[in-house]
Amino acid sequence: MLLAVLMCITCLPGTKLTASAAANIPSEYAQVAESDSYKLYLYEPTMSVILENKTNGQVLYSTLMAEDDDGINNKTWTAYMQSGIVLTAIKGANDTYQVDLVSCPNEISYEYTDNGFVASIEFKEYDFGLAVEVSLEGDELIVCVPEESIYENSSAYIGTVSLFPMMGYSYLDAKEGYMFIPDGNGAMIYLDDKDGRYASGFSQVIYGSDAGFTDSTTEVLLWERYDTVVDPEKVLAPIFGMMHTEDKIGYLAIVEDGNQRASIEAHPNGVMVNYNRCFAKFTVRKIYVQPLNNSNSGTVTQAEADRTHSNLQVRYVLLTDDAADYSGMAVAYREYLQANGMLEAADTEYKTRVDFLGTEREEFMVFKRAVTMTTTEQMEEMFADLQSNGVNSLLSVYKGWQAGGLYDVPITKYKADGEIGGTSAVTELITDWAEKNYDVYLYNESLLSNPEENNTTFNAVKKVNKRKLEITSRDNVYQTFNYVLPFKTETILDKFVESYTDKGVNNLALAGITDNIFSYSYSGKFYTRFDCAKTYENIVSNIADKTNLILEEPFAYLWKDAQAFLDMPLGSSAYMYEDEEIPFMSMVLKGSIPMYSDYVNFQANKQEFRLQMIEAGVYPSFYLTYEDSADLIYTKSSDLYSTKYDTYRDSVIAYDAEFKAIAEATADAYIARHDKVETGVNKVTYDNGVVIYVNYTDNAVTVEGVTIDGLSAKVVK
Repeated sequence: MLLAVLMCITCLPGTKLTASAAANIPSEYAQVAESDSYKLYLYEPTMSVILENKTNGQVLYSTLMAEDDDGINNKTWTAYMQSGIVLTAIKGANDTYQVDLVSCPNEISYEYTDNGFVASIEFKEYDFGLAVEVSLEGDELIVCVPEESIYENSSAYIGTVSLFPMMGYSYLDAKEGYMFIPDGNGAMIYLDDKDGRYASGFSQVIYGSDAGFTDSTTEVLLWERYDTVVDPEKVLAPIFGMMHTEDKIGYLAIVEDGNQRASIEAHPNGVMVNYNRCFAKFTVRKIYVQPLNNSNSGTVTQAEADRTHSNLQVRYVLLTDDAADYSGMAVAYREYLQANGMLEAADTEYKTRVDFLGTEREEFMVFKRAVTMTTTEQMEEMFADLQSNGVNSLLSVYKGWQAGGLYDVPITKYKADGEIGGTSAVTELITDWAEKNYDVYLYNESLLSNPEENNTTFNAVKKVNKRKLEITSRDNVYQTFNYVLPFKTETILDKFVESYTDKGVNNLALAGITDNIFSYSYSGKFYTRFDCAKTYENIVSNIADKTNLILEEPFAYLWKDAQAFLDMPLGSSAYMYEDEEIPFMSMVLKGSIPMYSDYVNFQANKQEFRLQMIEAGVYPSFYLTYEDSADLIYTKSSDLYSTKYDTYRDSVIAYDAEFKAIAEATADAYIARHDKVETGVNKVTYDNGVVIYVNYTDNAVTVEGVTIDGLSAKVVK
C-alpha cells in the first residue's frame, strides 16, 4: 500500500489561510476561523485542527503532536492518532480495515467558509468518500459529515466513522483532569497514569445495545433462581467530555445526529497506546450472521444491504476557566437541551413514590392461577394510613393491575383484573385519591409480548437476520417473551389510551419502549434504530398530549415529554477503569423533571443509598404489597423478597418527612455546582443559594464552618 498521502488542495477566493504566530501552535498550522473566544487552526494534509482559547492561551489538539510521541513503533496506531478522521472499511465479511488520512491513499480538497471549512475526502483504494464540515461558532465547534456526501462506488463499504478521535487527548499523566462518560448517572476516568492496568476502556452504544443484531442469551442463575450477572447501565444521553482541570480548558461533546447508531468511546492510557482519548464512533454499516435455514446449521456473514442515512454530527461545547469542570458540563448540557426544546419544565412538587403489585400468576395443575398481592381496597387502606400519618401527597404506580396479571402483555385495553376489584374499582381508586393529592398511575410495559398469553404471530419483531427476537429466562411460569413491532405498539397503545381516557382517567406510567431501540426486519424490509426511535418518539409525544405521562428510565430524546423520570440510576456500572461516580444526569435534570430512584427496599446499603438520593436530588421509591412477598415464590416475581407494607410503613413515613423538607428548600432550583470538599464529604450548590453537604463517613466532619454528622446530610440556606 502506498504510504504517501495524495492531496488536491483547492482554495476558493477569500480563503483565510493565515500562518500562526502563537508559540504553542506549530508553524505548519494555519488559522482558518476565529470567534470572540477561540481561534481555529488547520493542518490540511491530515485534517488536524487546534483550538486556542484567546483568554488564557490554552489549546486543545485533535491529533497527535510530534512532541508527545512516546516511541510507538506501530504504524497503524501512529497513523490513527495523526488523522483527523478514521474510518473502517468492510470488504467481504471483514470490517476491520483501518482507513485514515496518513497511511491510506486519499485525495482531499478544501472549501473555506466564514467560520471554518469543508473537507471533501476520497479514499482511492476503497473508492468511497465523504465530506467533513467544521465550523467554529462562538464557544462551540461543530463537526458534521452530511449524509448526502457519503458515497460508495465499489464492493467496499464504510463500516464506522470516528470524528477527531484524539480531540483534547493527553499523554499518560501529563495533564490533570478527567474524561466524563455517560455511564448510568455519570462517571469520570482520571487522566493519571494507569500503569497499563486495563486492556480496554469504555465502549458503549448510545441508548443501549441493538437487540436486532445481538444474539439472545439465557440468564445465568444461581440455584436456578438468583441472577448472577448484573446488566451494565445504559447510556441515557449522547454525550461525553474531556477536561484539563489545571489548564482550565475542556469540552462537553454532544452527539447531535447519528447518535442512534453511535457509541461513546473513552480509553485511558495503557489501552493500546499511552494516551487518554474519548470520541464518538458512528456505525454506517454493520456485518451480521445470516442463517441459511431454519435449523441454523449453516450461516453466512454479510454486510447490511443499506447504510445509515443520517448526518453524523458532534457539537463540542468548549469550556474554560470557572466552567471547566463537570459541573460546567452539566450546566452546559441543561442549557443546550432547554434551548433546543428537548427539556421542558414539569411539576416538581415533591411526592414520595410508593408502587404496588396487584396480581401475578403461578402454575397450578394444568392452568395458571392468580396470586393476588394488593387489591384496590387494600391500597385504599394503606393510603388512608399514610395520609393519617402526615404523608399528604404520593405518587403510586400500580403494576399487575391488568386482566391476566403483571406479565399478560401487551395491554390492549383498559380492563383490570377481577382479583383486585375490576375496572370500576381501579377507576374509583384513581379518581377519588387524585382529589387527595395521591396520584395513581397504571403501569404499561409496552415493549414485550407474552406468547403464552397472546397470539404473537403477526406482532413479533424479527431481527435483521429474519429470526424472531426472543428474550428468554429460566424464571417461573413464563420463560420467553417477544418484542412487539413498533408500528403495532403504536396501534395497541392508541387503543389502550383511548379506552383508558374514556373512563375519565389519564395517569399513565410507560415502560419498555422508553429505554429500548433496535433494528428489525418486517415483510422483506429492514428498519434501523433511527426508524424505531422515530416511531417511539411519535408514540410518546402523542400519548403525552392525552395523558399525565411518566416514563421509566427514558432516553434523552424522550425527556421533553416526561412529567417524571422513574428509576434514575444513582451510580454507574462500576467498571474497573472508572475512578469516580458523579450525579451528572441528575444535575442536568434537577429542577426540570422530578426524578425517582430505584426501589429503596431492595438496596443492600439503605443508608448510603439514602445519602446518594439527597446528593443527586432524586426522590425515594418503594415497591410494596399488602400480602407477604413469600406468596410470590412460585411466580416470575419470585425475586421480590421483601415487599410487605407493614415492614416498610414507618420507613415510607420517615423518608417522606425528610425528603419533603429538603424539596421545600430546593424547590424548583437547578443544581449549579457539585464539589468533593473533603474525603467522603460532597457539596451540592443550588442556584437559589441552598447548599447541601453530604457526609458518607462514620464521623462528624466540619467543612466551611458547617458540621455534618456521620452518615448524614445537612441543608444550609
